[in-house]
Formats: sequence, structure tokens, C-alpha cells
Amino acid sequence: MASSAGGSLLQPRRRQQTGSTGASDQAGHGSAGRGGWVHVSDLRHPPDFGRIAEPEDIFGSVEVDGAGNFIDGHGRYQQSGTYRICTNEGILGLSDYLRQKLVERLTLEEAAVKKQK
Repeated sequence: MASSAGGSLLQPRRRQQTGSTGASDQAGHGSAGRGGWVHVSDLRHPPDFGRIAEPEDIFGSVEVDGAGNFIDGHGRYQQSGTYRICTNEGILGLSDYLRQKLVERLTLEEAAVKKQK
């Protein structure tokens, strides 16, 4: 039985009888131990709890099993293809750890370029 808004009128009764809740009530944690894909995004514009980041903020996705471990040890990383370094929300937003790693790598690259000259 559905309401005119599309919701089930029997859902509250089912919750009382079974104690279960729908995936929409689980704030993104409703995979039932099956695993799936987790998006890897930058920190420029963090999404609300339980929501997915905007496509231009997602670097890519990794696959995890029901326990949250990477599939095949590496997660089968896939680039998103929609990531943008600069958007209306600002420039690339990295954690302190990733920012440090980026600076280290850029320093090595700069040294290599200077060495070639």
C-alpha cells in the first residue's frame, strides 16, 4: 500500500514488527555485509553524512568486501573520469597526509628536472 507521496503506509508497522529499517534510514551503512564500491573524494566540499560527494569531487572508487576490506588487496581502483581540480567550490582539497605526499613528490620531480638541465 503506497501513499500519494510514494511512501509505504505499512512501513511503520513492519518496523515495529521486525525491528528492521530501510536503507534510507541507515545513513549509507545499509549494505547488509555484502560489500560494494566506496568513492574516494577530496575534502574541498565534504558531502553531508550518508551522502555521496559531487562527481567533480570524486577521484575514483574502490571495491570492498562485506567486512570492508579491499577486494584483491587493492580494491580494483577505478578512476571516475569526472574529477575536476578546480570548481566553483575552490581548488583541490587534500588531507594533511596527502598534501605532504604531494609536496614530497613534486619536490622530487622538481629536483629531477633541475638535474636534467
